[in-house]
Amino acid sequence: MKRCFGFFLVCSASLLFPLLAAAQFPARGGLDCNGLSKIQSPVRPHDICADFRLGNERGEDNGAYIGHDEPSVGFYSTAKHSGNNVQWDVTLPRERPLPATQSFENFITFWFSMALCDPGSYPNGPCIPVSDKNDPNRAGSAFLEMQFYPPGFSPFITKISCDLKHWCASLHINSLEVTEDGQLNPNCPETTNFAFIQKNGIPTGPPGFASLTEASFTPNDQTLLMNQGDHLRVTIMNVPGNFSGGVMTRIDDLTTGQSGFMIASAKNGYQSANRNTCAPRNFSFHPEFATAKFGNFVPWAALQANVNVAWEIGHFEVGKEGDHDDDDPPCFAGPTLPGCLNFALGGDIDFDGTSYIDDWPDGTRRNAPSTRISGPLTVSNTGQYTEAYRTIQFETEVGASESTCMPDGSGCTVPPQGASFYPYYSVSREGGSCAFFFGNLNGNGFENFGGDAQYDGPNLDWFFGQSSSGERPNPCIPD
Repeated sequence: MKRCFGFFLVCSASLLFPLLAAAQFPARGGLDCNGLSKIQSPVRPHDICADFRLGNERGEDNGAYIGHDEPSVGFYSTAKHSGNNVQWDVTLPRERPLPATQSFENFITFWFSMALCDPGSYPNGPCIPVSDKNDPNRAGSAFLEMQFYPPGFSPFITKISCDLKHWCASLHINSLEVTEDGQLNPNCPETTNFAFIQKNGIPTGPPGFASLTEASFTPNDQTLLMNQGDHLRVTIMNVPGNFSGGVMTRIDDLTTGQSGFMIASAKNGYQSANRNTCAPRNFSFHPEFATAKFGNFVPWAALQANVNVAWEIGHFEVGKEGDHDDDDPPCFAGPTLPGCLNFALGGDIDFDGTSYIDDWPDGTRRNAPSTRISGPLTVSNTGQYTEAYRTIQFETEVGASESTCMPDGSGCTVPPQGASFYPYYSVSREGGSCAFFFGNLNGNGFENFGGDAQYDGPNLDWFFGQSSSGERPNPCIPD
């Protein structure tokens, strides 16, 4: 039987639709994070999904490129708990009054990630939770993104923000459904589990992909809202148990004293899919690996990802109608200011929006400050979060969005053609404390690793547009 990857439409539909005839799904749901399911419309029209690859081909969902530009840093450690018990120190930026550039103009989310076990997700094999015995190319793997959403462009269900002033966050999990015939399932290619981080740990609505409703994407009075400038402790860790346990994401707001959490548990309604029929079962997602050693990656993710931090950029153009080209929609009159989110073609593929000009944090008052991130740390043999991740890697997959980028690596540039700027990571050791920042920060105590040159070029035996620096020492190892 013919096996199909990437450009799969001709061979997939006739084979899979008979398998799905017995399964019944609501007209709207989360069968496909990208909103391109053949049998269902999305509850949230423009979700923030994990970019994927199959083989050496970029992510194509029912014939449409769905990739995102996600500059990232991967953190690596061979310490015992580094793949399943991680803590970060975060200080959120403060927005400055217009006409200063707002954070939502440059990025729709930043996120922390972790590889999770899911035997219903590609590559569909059995998976042992919290174990380095898993072969990354055989064990079924899902991708956790603990996503943080900037204020100012609400409501969340159709735009970016929970409200005009506050940050909020979610426990968002994507799985990739590739059938036993080797085809990306056109009815549920990339399933989504979603819940906000809640003060009481109870989802606002069903989080499972087959059960999502508008309530799932609507904050309530228990949703943890964070002020601009708040200092946070962010933890991603395993909670044992296959009903009430699962991976837990937790935020302790050290400024306000409030806390929130979410557990990706069967009890809370998180779900794994049957890769052939899309049928759900309640499922507790646990971390996949014991350590975050190099190579313990989600095998289908576009980035070499496990314990990473990333900014999703390339999704905003100012104006009620953008610049009147094909990648603008959907567009909104506001609030805060009018703009377009560039989801029509997967992102800002001509690189002319706000993410690709030098309006990123640069130490001036014309832009918001950068998010400050220290860590990650994991649990040492003392039981405290003191064990650091010894090496890092800067990554970007922007080349997958470039029309000029060829499989041999030619025509793949950072900044991409059409962009006048590309943001990068910097480190500051001010006051004896080392932290990562993202934007346009250099000089005055910042080390920027060559600016956008930090992404270097492809270092993989497959290639679809990724640039990577390769492993390098972590500049923020504690003394």
